[in-house]
Amino acid sequence: MTLDGLVLDGSDAEGATWVVPWEGISGWWDSPAPSGAAATARARAHGMWVGDQWLDARHVAVSGYVSGASPEVVEAALNRLKTAAGLTNVELRVEYAAADLSADVRREDLVSVQWRGDYMARWSIQLLAPDPRKRGATRTGSTGLPSTSGGLSWPLSWPLSWPAQVVSGQVSLVNPGNIAGPVRLRIDGPITAPVVTHVSSGKSLVFASSLTLGEGEFVTVDMERREVLAQGVEPRNAWVVRREWSSFEPGQNVWAFSAAEMSGGTLTVEAVPTWM
Repeated sequence: MTLDGLVLDGSDAEGATWVVPWEGISGWWDSPAPSGAAATARARAHGMWVGDQWLDARHVAVSGYVSGASPEVVEAALNRLKTAAGLTNVELRVEYAAADLSADVRREDLVSVQWRGDYMARWSIQLLAPDPRKRGATRTGSTGLPSTSGGLSWPLSWPLSWPAQVVSGQVSLVNPGNIAGPVRLRIDGPITAPVVTHVSSGKSLVFASSLTLGEGEFVTVDMERREVLAQGVEPRNAWVVRREWSSFEPGQNVWAFSAAEMSGGTLTVEAVPTWM
């Protein structure tokens, strides 16, 4: 386990030894409670109307022990813990046999310290993850526009084999998690009026026919933030004429790449597996 890179279970380079028992972690294994529109009774019908529901923030409590060869080593370690449990988002990473997952957290309460003699202290921290999802390693795939090149034309003498080079125009990635995760796209030129479609949901991101990217030009798309940037910097949401934002759904996901002019261009998809 690490918090903003600080090792919380093992020995660190400064001579401190950290121990976090499994029972010292709470809120990490749970799924946060849902929130959303209140249910209302149906008029002249059975049941209730309910709106969409979303997960609340995740509250995580971590407690453990730190020891060292001197009180000064322990005190310095505790100061590093207080720094790591910052007032802005930092990464909490929990590694165990089944998975290596992380979440962005910030301090929610005091850092509690209880000395157990001169060479050991018990500590506890309360953390808040505004985004409750736990993340796995980012998955990436790229494709050009659909194309076929090479191969053979008839008539030819037999036997003869010359395989064609086929570009599917699709990126296929699997989310092993149990909740939809974030997706980022990068479209590199040369290309005119690109289209990216999330096949399973049918949602498409369609760029204006006036948009032409030259060699070395690109746009990035953050599906979750609904943000389009030219060269990764300049806002360009106005370039999108059909805005159907997709997510990295649990299971198999396929993004299809096409354009008004089927020549050149590359689509790169970065998607993050996520768990409740």
